[in-house]
Amino acid sequence: MKSILLTTTAIVAFAGAAFADGHAGVAFSGDFTLGFNDDNDDDDLVVIGDNDGFYWEGDLNVTGTAALDNGVTASASWEFDIADETNGQTVVSDGVLLSLTTDTAGLYLGDTQFAAETQWSAAGDMEADGFSEADGENVLRGDVMVAGIEASVSLALTNADGDRVSVDTDEDYDQLSFGASGDLGMFGFSVAYQEESEFAPYFSVPNGDFNDSEIFGISGSVSVSGADITVAYASNETADTNSTGVQVSYPFGPITGTVYYVSEDDGSDEDNYGVTVAYADGPIAATLDYDYDQGVNKVALDGSYDVGNGFTVLAGVYDESDSAGGLNDGTDFYVAGTYDLGGGAELLVVYSDAEVAGNIADDEIGANDYQVGTTVEVSFSF
Repeated sequence: MKSILLTTTAIVAFAGAAFADGHAGVAFSGDFTLGFNDDNDDDDLVVIGDNDGFYWEGDLNVTGTAALDNGVTASASWEFDIADETNGQTVVSDGVLLSLTTDTAGLYLGDTQFAAETQWSAAGDMEADGFSEADGENVLRGDVMVAGIEASVSLALTNADGDRVSVDTDEDYDQLSFGASGDLGMFGFSVAYQEESEFAPYFSVPNGDFNDSEIFGISGSVSVSGADITVAYASNETADTNSTGVQVSYPFGPITGTVYYVSEDDGSDEDNYGVTVAYADGPIAATLDYDYDQGVNKVALDGSYDVGNGFTVLAGVYDESDSAGGLNDGTDFYVAGTYDLGGGAELLVVYSDAEVAGNIADDEIGANDYQVGTTVEVSFSF
């Protein structure tokens, strides 16, 4: 991460210079959030990721593009953290991405996904398909589209702390990753592979979603009489474990039902399976989900109702039965309302509660990761 000082004059001058060329342009966007949270509990409660009292933050996104004469589009984008509770801090650039793209190919450098991550399609909750997920690494990735098949290959150049591989090693990159997906007639497929990291835990410590293991996966899908069927196999070659899964999804009018079963060969003697029923019709939407995940029963119910005039009511309840006593083992729930203020602005009011393990709660309640307690938040985008 690198700190960059910018003045308003410099930004405007940069934008004006770019738009003066008919083949180039700079686009600005951003968001700002102001909120207040009260966890409604005593000071002994430790809430992971929770805001305490008033909080605010703002980001500015800048994207510059140039259409080259040979059909290639060059682009550079930055995300700047420009405001938080420490008013007057140095503007910090985060998430830089450079790219060269055409209609059928692309080359990306910076804050982008790994190849296997972009192409892999699982069949349910598979334990052995833990392909690395990029979160702050500098990645070099190339994509190509040929006859409806998309293929990607990538390399990790730095870890999530921005430390280059070559600083402590004789190599310039780590974990070659490959993925491809597409359609062959009525059948779809995806295949993915990543090498074992040579420098563990150089990458996995700053990013817990980076997997040091060598992993291979292949999946196929087909639609039959309205049902979408996916079969997949994944193997963690480093851990000597594998997963074989099948998932079937079928719509019944406004209802879509999905079931999956995954046979796990990992020594735990625990397979994974689940059922999801989703309903969407007019202003009402609801999803009921049950999963048996490595010995843990998980039940989730989410619903929303669009009242009209920009007002939406949401509610959800989650129950987890974990014999090991994990975070939020028990029943969590939330009740929320959102109001569209227009112009990209929204008001959120939510109350959520979490049953905790000891005095620790996970501050991610529901699909929208609501904070524990009472939250009032205004956000807008531009």
